[in-house]
Amino acid sequence: MKLPVHIHQDCTVDNEVVNLRKSAGDEIVWYSEGDEFIVEFPITPFAQRKFVVPAGKSKGSGPIQPDAPITLYRYGISNVALAMSADPDLNIKP
Repeated sequence: MKLPVHIHQDCTVDNEVVNLRKSAGDEIVWYSEGDEFIVEFPITPFAQRKFVVPAGKSKGSGPIQPDAPITLYRYGISNVALAMSADPDLNIKP
């Protein structure tokens, strides 16, 4: 299942914590409600650490990696144009 997260102009999101099920093959899809945003994981459960969400468009995470630990992941969202950022979470469940 693809779970949506909408990123608002001030870098806030409509889902502060998203629960993804590894066994279900869940993915997250970020939607820009404004400018271009950069989503970055210090430690990632996905194949990539950094995702660029184009202005007014969306970007998917792809599937959770098979070897990704089942834990809570913090990630950052930044808007370079406005020098703003936020730190929502992603919870991986079995």
